[in-house]
Amino acid sequence: MLILAIRAASSDLVQAVTTALITIVVLFAIVVIAGFTILSRRRRRRPAVPTTNTEGVSAVDGDLATRANILLVRLDDAVTQADDDLGFAIAQFGEDRTRDFAEALVTARRDRTESFRLKQRLDDSEADTTTQQREWNARIIHLCESSQQELVAEAAAFDALRRRETDAPTELAAVRMLVVATSMRVPTTEAALSALGIRYSPAAIATVSGNVTAARGLLTAAGQGAESALARLADPLATDVADRVQEARVTATRAVRLLDAVDSFSASLAEQSDRLASLTTQSQADLAEARSARDAAPDPESGAAIGAAVSALESVLGSLVSGEPAASLRLLENAVTELDSALATARNQTQRLEHASAALVGVLVSARSQIAATQDFIASRRGGVGADARTRLAEAQRLLEVAEAQSDPVAALDTARSSATYSRDADALARFDDHR
Repeated sequence: MLILAIRAASSDLVQAVTTALITIVVLFAIVVIAGFTILSRRRRRRPAVPTTNTEGVSAVDGDLATRANILLVRLDDAVTQADDDLGFAIAQFGEDRTRDFAEALVTARRDRTESFRLKQRLDDSEADTTTQQREWNARIIHLCESSQQELVAEAAAFDALRRRETDAPTELAAVRMLVVATSMRVPTTEAALSALGIRYSPAAIATVSGNVTAARGLLTAAGQGAESALARLADPLATDVADRVQEARVTATRAVRLLDAVDSFSASLAEQSDRLASLTTQSQADLAEARSARDAAPDPESGAAIGAAVSALESVLGSLVSGEPAASLRLLENAVTELDSALATARNQTQRLEHASAALVGVLVSARSQIAATQDFIASRRGGVGADARTRLAEAQRLLEVAEAQSDPVAALDTARSSATYSRDADALARFDDHR
């Protein structure tokens, strides 16, 4: 019996050991197979390569540039809107309670200026590396997002404050008075626009030709919005009165801007007409000087260059159109610039400085007028004008400030001419965007 018991125990032990060994072998096989599978997948894995377009610019970089442009437009519009909002906030709540809003607007303007400068560097003729493009677009995105978020936060705070206030009836009354006062301006502005149409060509006043009609439409919408707010004001449970009043005010303010633009454009045209008459007279004297310099030129090449510039200026003077002062002034200024270049070697330093000083006054007038007209156009269209036009306008403003600060009249003249060129480009791009 003892032997049988020993044999049975031995058999059970052998069976247990065998089962354990089989289990270990199976587990080891599973681990080995899993390891090979992971290694095989890692070997097949390759790092993702960004897709590129035909010019070698990554699609990711293209999306970055598009986003930067969109955010730049939004920030520019947000700053314009915030400027209007701040004025009303100060009138309603005082400067102490609006100090943070004012500081946020100052920061946003600074960030907008830097963003436009970066955009200009991306758009100019100098080649930029891919790294530079990526860094500058990323910087634009950061500046625009942070500034707009700050402006939105400040605007939201005042919206909440307005809702908590009980002066909605007073604000509504102010909006209704604004609509009435602006509506009373329409006939006068319409008469002024008609007078411009008699004196100037349709092309010369195209920038503001539709402003009165657009202002009428906006005032109608603002009046309807104000009446809607008044009806809601009678409901003690209404919670959207402030929003309706705000919308009516913004709409009425846009109408005010359109009418103001007609007045400022009329003044600009008159200033350009005076400048054209003055420059025409000066050009006649320049031609007399140039003819003498041509006849006394030290070599045939110099004489030929001066002669060509003289012929070009004579042709422009013979084709000027009084009804288009801006276009005529641009043609005449270009011709005078060519003549100045041809006469540079014939004039002494004192003559060059005197001539540059005289020419600078007129070029500054042209640059300021063009910038003001383009500003009014963009402000009345808001999101309808893209980043390119706004960037050119910002560069024109910067160059104008540089020209006004320069002490060297020759350098200032060149800078002012560049400012005028950028402002004309901005105007053309803005019109293209508006008609797309």
